[in-house]
Amino acid sequence: MKDKDPMLEIFIFESQQLLETLEETLLEGEKEHCLNDEQINEIFRIMHTIKGSASMMSYENIAGLAHAVEDLFSQIREKKARSGDWNNIFEIVLESADLLKDGIDKVQLGKAPDAGYSHLIDKIHHYLELVSHRKPKPDSEGDDQGAGGDEEADDYDTGEPAAFYKIKVTFAPNSQMESMRAFGIVTALTPHCRKKAHIPEDLMIAASNEEIEKNGFVIYIQSTENPDNLKKIVEETMFLDTSSIIHLPDDSDAIPESMRAKPETRKDAADAQQAKPTVDSGAKQNFISVNVNKLDKLMDLVGEIVTTESMVTKNPEVAELHIEGFENNSKHLEKLIHELQEIVMSVRMIPVSTTFHKMNRLVRDMSKKVTKQVNLNIVGEETEVDKNIIDSLSDPLMHLIRNAVDHGIETPEERREKGKNPAGTLILEARNTGGDVIIIVSDDGRGLDRNAIIKKATEAGLTTKSESEISDREAFSFVFLPGFSTNKEVTEYSGRGVGMDVVRRNIEKVGGTINLESYPDKGTTFLLRIPLTLAIMEGMKLSVGDLIFVVPMLSIQESFKPDMKDVFFDPDGREMIMIRGECYPIVRLYELFDLKPKYSELSDGILVMLNSDTLTFCLFVDQLIGEQQAVIKPLPMYIKSHNLNMHGIGGCTILGDGSISLIIDINNLLTD
Repeated sequence: MKDKDPMLEIFIFESQQLLETLEETLLEGEKEHCLNDEQINEIFRIMHTIKGSASMMSYENIAGLAHAVEDLFSQIREKKARSGDWNNIFEIVLESADLLKDGIDKVQLGKAPDAGYSHLIDKIHHYLELVSHRKPKPDSEGDDQGAGGDEEADDYDTGEPAAFYKIKVTFAPNSQMESMRAFGIVTALTPHCRKKAHIPEDLMIAASNEEIEKNGFVIYIQSTENPDNLKKIVEETMFLDTSSIIHLPDDSDAIPESMRAKPETRKDAADAQQAKPTVDSGAKQNFISVNVNKLDKLMDLVGEIVTTESMVTKNPEVAELHIEGFENNSKHLEKLIHELQEIVMSVRMIPVSTTFHKMNRLVRDMSKKVTKQVNLNIVGEETEVDKNIIDSLSDPLMHLIRNAVDHGIETPEERREKGKNPAGTLILEARNTGGDVIIIVSDDGRGLDRNAIIKKATEAGLTTKSESEISDREAFSFVFLPGFSTNKEVTEYSGRGVGMDVVRRNIEKVGGTINLESYPDKGTTFLLRIPLTLAIMEGMKLSVGDLIFVVPMLSIQESFKPDMKDVFFDPDGREMIMIRGECYPIVRLYELFDLKPKYSELSDGILVMLNSDTLTFCLFVDQLIGEQQAVIKPLPMYIKSHNLNMHGIGGCTILGDGSISLIIDINNLLTD
């Protein structure tokens, strides 16, 4: 497949980031029923940037809508918005954001953006007519004229004497799309100047990027505007590094020929250059955008390096030689590789805030449609997770939140009758616990109807047990089965029997688990436990017969030789052991996987105490071998295709001698 134009990729990426920021800013303002000056300026900058970028890329529909919203916020900045208009403004701009996002998505798929933006642009123009008593320009054509030439802005000529200015800007290193950002400056200044010219002249060619990156961008203008105001307009540009504005005498040789009223001999421009420029050095951007596919490849290479290092340093033939120098160098190499691994992992880690904040819009829109009052509280948004795992979280969270708003949280009338606050509360929380991340989605709604779930499960033939024999945990687990739904009516958001099974599949796909707790009229809580990363973990090697297994170090509490006087059987016939006054079940790994062990007597082997999500138990194995940095790899397809009993196996890893070891999934090892 042919790669996209690099400038197009940057345009798509930057526009998506800006639109996410726009939506977050609008939702924050909507809670306060107005926008403050900082938020208004932020939205104006976003629209200005998208307008300029879209014009540069010739997406006139996107540019036109962005320009209309920019006009709207230009008026709002001048305090011409009326206090009672904020609800309408939020609706209009959120609708605009949706259309812009849809347009960018189509561009990403190689399609042309829709042309159906005119109704919204007309709505914005109508509002502007009401507040300003003037009809704004219906499109962005006025701003786009004269991008590379000397055309005059006829509607600007007020008859006042106009001064000449030289404006020079530089952009932050690695900001990319420099010519597009320069184009944005030109379009912003055009309404404020009579004449203009810029270097480079043609901003539509690729070479302009290199020239601006190397020498900066220079634009000459003739304007009656206050230079401070001109500088403010320039500083609206994103990724700006430095900017300066210099007043040029009318007879300066620095003024381009195309802007001079009469060709005549000019004095040396050195006098003009003696004017001290006003420079505003913005904070340099110490980051670059990296294609995630390159990070995936880098992570794979680090994984291979870890495996190869283990194969070299732990080669049995080398280990028998006991070469002191080799062992010292091996330890140093191991340290360096570990540092490399941590750096690569940190590069891939991104906060969950991006995914979490998307849910604000979902809750807001659903609340309005189902006429409920729901407040979303976000906790721990700074928690970081691997990029690939973040991508897999969006759909599960969306399904859980839809369920909570649609039929978890009651209507305001129902809540008042129960003595609750008419507004329901939905909490989205993330926190780190060692090598895992816990994500909690909880509401204070009506809770799950245990009896209705069991009745539906019985009718569907999912269980033959009586209601009294089914525990709450078992009853609630039915909701994760495909096609299971207790909703009698199909709504826009639920009742089709899809959703919760998708949640579980997506979470399990990234090596995670999901648990559910619910209490009548108190609410429902979903607890998602997911790994920080899918790539590498610290593990302990265990042997059972001829096989070697790896368990996560974070799951191991202790290991010990059992004292047989502490071993007993409970009334249900389960093997248990008493340790420091607490009873724990004993799980014989060889029985779970039908293996031939080296030891079957507890006194001959070793017990490893493990902590899962819901249970602490003791795993009986032949022996502990030692620690292993495990590069997690999925099970080969030929194993999965044979439908072997791989329940409780989370993947595999390559050991130092080149053999394959299975990684035990502690949380699913004992699941029925």
